[in-house]
Amino acid sequence: MTSTEYAENTYPALPVRTGEHVVCWLTRFADATRLADHLRRLDRSTRWRDEVLPELRAALVAPPRQLRLAPTTRSALR
Repeated sequence: MTSTEYAENTYPALPVRTGEHVVCWLTRFADATRLADHLRRLDRSTRWRDEVLPELRAALVAPPRQLRLAPTTRSALR
């Protein structure tokens, strides 16, 4: 589902910008090792490198950013 939220940012600690459209892709891995393995497999994938990634980059107005989130000590995700 695609949805854009135009409401005012009422939590300034979040990196939210008004007037910009973004794509947010969330993926969950069991640990950092599995994430690293996934990224290595993407690097080796000719389809990702030669077809998917160029098409994604052509649609972007800025370089993609990868942010790594980790659960806090009180998180239910632990």
